[in-house]
Amino acid sequence: MGDSATCTITVFTRHAPDCPKKDDRYWKRCKCRKALYVYENGHDSILSARTRAWEQAERLAKAEREKRDPAERELRRIKDRDAEQEAAKKITVADALERWAANRKSKNPGTSRVHATFRKKVLSWAARVNIEYLNDISPEILDNWRGQWSTAAPEKYDRMSDTTQSHFQTRLKGFFEWATQIRLIDMDPSAPLRHIAPSKKRTQPLTRAQFQELMAAIGPFTSSQGGQVHSYADELRALFLLQRWVGLRIGDAVAFPRAGLVRGRLNLRTIKNGAKVEVPLPGCVIDALEALSPDRPDFRPGYFLWPKSLKESTLPTRWGQILLTMNSHLNFIDGHGHPMAFHSHMLRDTFAVELLVDGMLLEEVSRLLTHDSISTTEKYYGRWVKARRDRLEDKLVEAMVRMGATFASQ
Repeated sequence: MGDSATCTITVFTRHAPDCPKKDDRYWKRCKCRKALYVYENGHDSILSARTRAWEQAERLAKAEREKRDPAERELRRIKDRDAEQEAAKKITVADALERWAANRKSKNPGTSRVHATFRKKVLSWAARVNIEYLNDISPEILDNWRGQWSTAAPEKYDRMSDTTQSHFQTRLKGFFEWATQIRLIDMDPSAPLRHIAPSKKRTQPLTRAQFQELMAAIGPFTSSQGGQVHSYADELRALFLLQRWVGLRIGDAVAFPRAGLVRGRLNLRTIKNGAKVEVPLPGCVIDALEALSPDRPDFRPGYFLWPKSLKESTLPTRWGQILLTMNSHLNFIDGHGHPMAFHSHMLRDTFAVELLVDGMLLEEVSRLLTHDSISTTEKYYGRWVKARRDRLEDKLVEAMVRMGATFASQ
């Protein structure tokens, strides 16, 4: 295609045979059809203007000249590009979340559920504040939302502990960083959000007396409940013993299949990271599990603790709600003399801490807990490693004193 210097485009009139001005091809005011004469790179051609008005034909001629002008072509290209980019930035929050999730496909059911919950939280919030498009989310709006997160938040999806808030914000920032990197948005609105520290109170093992109190509270608790929970005494006993002596997360414990109990050994893969758990079970755990008949009408026959009415996504949540209700029948006090609410993770903590205090290496406990990294184990249970060392030091001093040694502190 040539440039504007080698191109001429003019308007002329194609007169009807009976037009009185048929000899003047540049006569403008008759109602005969108008056309364009195009001379370009040594070749000429005729284009219909598709109009009988000279002014409209001139506008068409101008547009045709601009098409062939290099500067105009570049301006049009830039304009089209900007329009495309602007259209891309008008992606909805729902569509952006769907693309984000599609790029983070996981074969791990636990991770898939985490992603699904994240999307529900964000979509629920966006609908609540009437935000449809991703680029309408500003740092101020995000900061205001973060201020609403708490365990007592009015909105269901805003109810989060410090640790859950920390994990959720990390995922939220990751989502917006991704959206910025692939240019769905120009600016990351989550960048100003400061780090939320996980709760330091998350690790709370039960003492042996507290565990006995928990087991003793099962009967009074279930007797006071209505519906199916009224008959859940055996189920709760099996659940507590399974978590206490194997250290399973509640999701793995309540979804434990009967096929996973083979000759007194537990065999399963965890929901969260697909790690293999294969350990011998104490007799009390085996007895409690085998006391749960597969013929119970409310439970799936292939599982010990999975009610027929619950889906996999709601199974651990429902059991967690039942366990929180038990606090009305418990009087737990922490090491500082403060009231302590019971939750299922305390049984996993009890399993880990008792092993550490008994002398098991942190690396070994980490493998039993199926942590992805020993740093995770150290983060939550490291202080009990120190407690173990302190106890060993005390025993060492006692033994040396019996042997006749003296110490400056004595």
